[in-house]
Amino acid sequence: MKDKKYIICKKNEQIMSLLLHGNRLISAHVEEDEGSLVGNIYIAKVRNISPAIQAAFVEIKPGQPCFLALSDARQPILTNRNYDGRVLSGDDIVVQINKDAAKTKQPMVTTNISLSGKYCVISSGRPGVSYSAKLSSKAKKRIEQALLPESPYLPEGFGAVIRTNAKDLEDYSPLLTEWKFLLDRLTEIIRTAASRTCYSLLHKDPADYLLRLRDAYTGAYEEIVTDDEDIYDDVMEYSRLHPDFSLPGVRLYEDELLPLSKLYAIDTKLKEALSKKVWLKSGGYLIIEPTEALTVIDVNTGKAASRRDNEATFFHMNIEAAEEIAHQLILRNLSGIIIIDFINMRLKENQLQLMSYLGNLLKKDAVKTSLVDMTALGLVEITRMKISKPLKEQIEESKWNL
Repeated sequence: MKDKKYIICKKNEQIMSLLLHGNRLISAHVEEDEGSLVGNIYIAKVRNISPAIQAAFVEIKPGQPCFLALSDARQPILTNRNYDGRVLSGDDIVVQINKDAAKTKQPMVTTNISLSGKYCVISSGRPGVSYSAKLSSKAKKRIEQALLPESPYLPEGFGAVIRTNAKDLEDYSPLLTEWKFLLDRLTEIIRTAASRTCYSLLHKDPADYLLRLRDAYTGAYEEIVTDDEDIYDDVMEYSRLHPDFSLPGVRLYEDELLPLSKLYAIDTKLKEALSKKVWLKSGGYLIIEPTEALTVIDVNTGKAASRRDNEATFFHMNIEAAEEIAHQLILRNLSGIIIIDFINMRLKENQLQLMSYLGNLLKKDAVKTSLVDMTALGLVEITRMKISKPLKEQIEESKWNL
């Protein structure tokens, strides 16, 4: 599909980033102007240990507690004493935020420190080289062969994960350059931690919208458009510092008579993305109902109900529904257990064909998504990994008023 744009705009101290293909909204994310804490690395103070829940409570600055699961602290870096197999109250410990605060829950931290790039992740505490589950066996073998002659050095206790984006590379020098850069940077962070005081911020990740630009698949968008001068400058600087990411051109939109959000009807598109009902071209529709435990999607014949109720009609409507459902999972950023009630079909071969078609659609999702099975009652089960909050939750918790 042509006319792929990445739109970034700001309202009420919130930054909205959207991927558009033509006039269709593909994905949307909202974040605070001040950014997320996820990815930041601190020297924290251990305030207390709770053996009952096998956890420690640490502060990354006075009065800002975080949750550390002790199972996630096997080889921690302590800066005020040598580690003796125990984490104790009063320890100064290097931690990285891996989950922002949510409602009444505190931010979560880990002692497995890592730095992410477009093509790989370098970490301490998880030795060895592993590959994204979304890389095919053929792609893994090709990358292994490319890495072997270069003999990239990993210190003891360090590890690397090759990300899905590496599959698009024909020349692997960007991967090797990034590998070396991240390894040097992580080694430097750990080396200098010993000489820093408690509550020091050792590393801060770029803003989320920059990370999304970096992590998008090659060809996902052809242009970046923003109406904010600070964001424009940040993207230009990020692109200059990382030429291997090959970010497309960025354009500063300056028409004061027609704001960027109005030009692309952003609020209207977001309202549609939060709506319970989604119409299909055939006249049928989906009802999407997220609950605390799972998300239920019901496929209805709708306006097509008066047509001939034959097997072929239902099959084609289910195929159209499968395409729309794959799109809605990404757009709404739904995760966890998802149950789909397709229109009943009598023929087993049509059911198998629908499952195969849906499975291939889900493989294109950048987030790990699994088609589990069809139950005896004909309900289709899907699981999708949770990477970030659903779009509905992001908007409800933000000041981006629709």
